[in-house]
Amino acid sequence: MRKFIYLFIFFILTGSSSILAQSISMSPTRLFFTGNPGEKVSKTVTLQNTSDKDYVFNLNYKDWVREEDGNKVYLDAGSSKTSNANWISTLENSVTVPAKSTKEIVVTMQIPANASKSAVTNSMLFFTQLPQQADQARIQNGIGIITLFEVGLHIFYTPPGNHVKSLDITNISEVNNDNARNRKVAVNIHNDGNTINDATVEFELTDTDSGKEIKLPAISISMLPDTNQVVQFSLPENISGNFLGVAIIKMAESNDIRVGEKNFKF
Repeated sequence: MRKFIYLFIFFILTGSSSILAQSISMSPTRLFFTGNPGEKVSKTVTLQNTSDKDYVFNLNYKDWVREEDGNKVYLDAGSSKTSNANWISTLENSVTVPAKSTKEIVVTMQIPANASKSAVTNSMLFFTQLPQQADQARIQNGIGIITLFEVGLHIFYTPPGNHVKSLDITNISEVNNDNARNRKVAVNIHNDGNTINDATVEFELTDTDSGKEIKLPAISISMLPDTNQVVQFSLPENISGNFLGVAIIKMAESNDIRVGEKNFKF
């Protein structure tokens, strides 16, 4: 008797338009809805399959929150205080994307009549790949590993009156670390506006004795209103001396910037 054990490995991919080794792509990866309470609004997301095989996806919803370190935590749909998962619907609960073709999925948001006129809400629509007969591994007395994928589509709702984009630098500090070769600086940021804010955070160091400048790689962030995030920058190994650290936040679609400074002695 042949014995098969199937191990299903799910990879969650969000925030990236290219998945499944470039064979499936999603566009866009974020949907931004707006409208008045009681309105129904629809948008379209497109899946493109450039491979020689068909893909089948089950559609399901989740809530998510972003922790201060930037990591996402996924929750059951409807459990977050900022959830809009119950507002979202599609015509199909599963979709097939045939080989060498595209598939458009209409995503509809029914804004409740009692929806807040000031609160931004969010959720995630997951496209979970379903295993097909051709995917079944044929390993006698072994383990068949089937790699499946979940593609996450971010969904946001912003009330029509929310237009204030603002980020505040609340603190700049060195991260406590016993390893002197892996030192970091943390920039604490608060979204004190009333809309979703995409931004780039830069950090520069200037040796106050020599004038030498060190520019660290910029980090991109996306923050919901009234949330906090800590962005960490790794410092060069064996850095030593007196430095002026400057944090710069450049907000997307805006000429507005935020600048914070702090003196360091490494």
